[in-house]
Amino acid sequence: MPTEELHKFNIEDLINECKAKILSRSGGGIKSIARIFRAMDDNGNGQLDVDDFRWGFIDYGFNLTKEEAQRMLDHFDRDKNGTVSYNEFLRALKGEMNDDRKKWVRAAYDKLDVNKDGQVKLNDIAQLYDASKHPDVIDGKKTPDQIFAEFMSQWDT
Repeated sequence: MPTEELHKFNIEDLINECKAKILSRSGGGIKSIARIFRAMDDNGNGQLDVDDFRWGFIDYGFNLTKEEAQRMLDHFDRDKNGTVSYNEFLRALKGEMNDDRKKWVRAAYDKLDVNKDGQVKLNDIAQLYDASKHPDVIDGKKTPDQIFAEFMSQWDT
């Protein structure tokens, strides 16, 4: 890059470039983003500190200084506690949901909240999920409980 162009580069450009690279490698899928987050979270505490952030992005081909990593972390860190949680990471990469999507998520959540206590628990989902018609249950290869466990294993719960 010519020297006169260097002053035009700012942290927002770096953030956008990093986000684009992660989203392209993850396909934008939530499970893939979760896998990326876990790979960056070296000590497994569910929080990315500045070193996790820096080395995680270096693994993605961005040669960040500690200062640049700190500025990026500050951008992702919505609650300003000095680390980035998975939810903050996901929100920074995917952005806020639009109102239409929020409506659909709320409708799905309301359906899953069988006893209307404001929480979706495994028992709520078990009441709605009927594995008895699954081909492996019909063929006697698996029990409905095994199918339900496989179904639930799709998510980080």
